[in-house]
Amino acid sequence: MIIANSRSISRSYGQLHRSSPECSCICRLGAGSIVAFLFAGVILASAASASTPGCPDCPDWNNFNAWWDKYHKAPNQADSGPSSGSLRDQAEKSRAKNEESGVSSVEYPKTELIFRPGDDIDGRILLDARSPADYERGHLPGARNLYWRWLRPAGALDIDVAVSLLSSIGIEETDSIVVYGDGDDSAYLFWALEVLGHPNLARLDGDVRALNGLDLVQNAPEPEESEYSSALRVGLLVDETMLKEAHGNLGAQIVDARSSYPDRAASRISNSMYFKTADLYSDPEAGTLKTAGELERLFTGRGIDGGKVQMIYGTPEATALYFALRTMGYRAAVVDGDWWQKTDYTVSSIS
Repeated sequence: MIIANSRSISRSYGQLHRSSPECSCICRLGAGSIVAFLFAGVILASAASASTPGCPDCPDWNNFNAWWDKYHKAPNQADSGPSSGSLRDQAEKSRAKNEESGVSSVEYPKTELIFRPGDDIDGRILLDARSPADYERGHLPGARNLYWRWLRPAGALDIDVAVSLLSSIGIEETDSIVVYGDGDDSAYLFWALEVLGHPNLARLDGDVRALNGLDLVQNAPEPEESEYSSALRVGLLVDETMLKEAHGNLGAQIVDARSSYPDRAASRISNSMYFKTADLYSDPEAGTLKTAGELERLFTGRGIDGGKVQMIYGTPEATALYFALRTMGYRAAVVDGDWWQKTDYTVSSIS
């Protein structure tokens, strides 16, 4: 039975004043804590090198992703239109396909981080990472609203604000939590809670709009406020010192997870590799994660090294890759915000 204590936060995060003394700063990672960075080769090509004249099938370096998708579709997808059926039907088909897959028997190394439709929700608290407007239009029974953007009022995770928000909706550090939402918003909330050191945490597999058998509700009971206490895991939130130490070292990979090609071309962190986060999903629209075997082949094929630390930038897409890597037992951290663009490590692909 789904718990029934929920409410939406209506007040501005700017009015929250509670702070945790242990959250006053993010500790810097020592020189020996991350083994050094492998020069991983940059996927982005110069925008000046366009496709070859007179060769319509050659790569279009100005829009490589679109070119790749055009010439690498499965035969039955090459000329097909939009997917038919509802988003819920798509998710069900995707999960059924995963069950029938030859690699579906391979379990996620961190399977406890994934909450699947039909899993026992009894005794767990649901956190809805969507906007208040989306939450009020309909949410899962018992869910409490914690909009992911509220946690980053200045464009990056604010530990004090996050602690105050969790306290205001009655979350205890001992609570068992399942986060959900649409797209990457729930991935960001999952990562933020991991930074805070919340121990019993999972993320719903798939977007809330793709769930079958669960009706959305509008009632929002109000739980009593709590005194949430964090236990920071500083290594999951990359600061400038950590980024500096990653350069020239062999134990880290810097990964660009941004979906926007113009953004990647305009500025990027030097020596970074690109990863297309849409490839993480068996059905990108429904948000259902690929099987463990498929993810392992994907990561290996893209050069993701399980023996290294992945430092991922491009919020919120970076947190989607973070979540997938975590489920597979990789070590990952997130560069939240765009502060890195003002460092000495920023380069441009546009000459």
